[in-house]
Parts: sequence; structure tokens; C-alpha cells
Amino acid sequence: MTQFTTGADKRHDGRTEHELSDRAVRALTEYMSVLDEGGDVYSVTTESGSEYRVDAREGRCTCPDAEYNLDDGEQCKHELRVAFATGERAIPAWADTDAVDDQLGIHVDATPQVAATDGGVIDAGDEGEIVDAGGERIEGPFPEFNKYGNYTGEDYYRCGRCGTEAMREKDLSDCCEGAQ
Repeated sequence: MTQFTTGADKRHDGRTEHELSDRAVRALTEYMSVLDEGGDVYSVTTESGSEYRVDAREGRCTCPDAEYNLDDGEQCKHELRVAFATGERAIPAWADTDAVDDQLGIHVDATPQVAATDGGVIDAGDEGEIVDAGGERIEGPFPEFNKYGNYTGEDYYRCGRCGTEAMREKDLSDCCEGAQ
């Protein structure tokens, strides 16, 4: 999907730096419900109604893709969905979050994370209803974490129109002034 790719240089596996595997894209965009069964075991129900059991601790899934197609260390879309839903794996900062299934993580206690530009992560939970000068919603506040996963004590905001980021909502109040 183009909303998950850019023209960055190729890596050793043939993907670009800003490109997710097909399984990761499906894990983020397809409708799936993840239910916590306890002990790092999750039930994943797909949009077709199939249900699979994912053991996040052991890195296993009961789906046919995991059983027949994957090499050691590879994850199926269900394992990836659990990782994204629980915040174990952050959604890349460059990804189009509008394409991500809006049901991601709603049935688990953890919160999905979005990678921050400084190497940390942003809690993708609570969204405010702040509006910029152009009438677009400002998203946030999101707790800001540094690259070590420690909370910085600051809140992070993002303009829904232009993507401008700021640590204070008032710094975004006129970021899109004059935008039509």
C-alpha cells in the first residue's frame, strides 16, 4: 500500500527504510479484534470470522500462514496485529495513520504506540478536540517518551491538517492559518 512506503534507499531485504512488509500492512489495516486471554496469549478474530490464538511470549500463532509459510523469526499478520495493538511494536511515524484500522487495540489493556521523530514513541490513545486556525482538529495530547521509553513529563500535539508537531497545543493554534 502506498500510504506505507516512500522512495528511501533499499535495505538488505529488498524493502525500503520506510516500507512495511505486506503482512505488517495487513496487520495494521485489516479489521481484526484482539482479545487478551491472559499470560501473553491473545485471541485474534479476523474480518472473515476466523479465530486464531497468538502466544506473544513464545512467538506462535495457530494460523495456517504461521504453520506452513513462515521461517523461524518471521511473524504472521496476527502476531503483528497483537504487537501493534499492545504497543509492543510501534506504528512507524511516517505511516498514514488514517489507513490504520480504528479498532486497533480497543480490546486490550495496553495502548498502541506511534514512533516519534526523536526515536521515542507516542501513546496513540487519548485524542483532544483542539482546533487550529484552519479548522482542523489538533490531535493530542499524547504522552511523549524518549528513545529509552521513559516518559519525558511533556505532552505532544499534532495538527491534523499539516502534521506540524509541538509540545504545547497553543503553539499549533495558528499553524494552518489561511489554509483553505
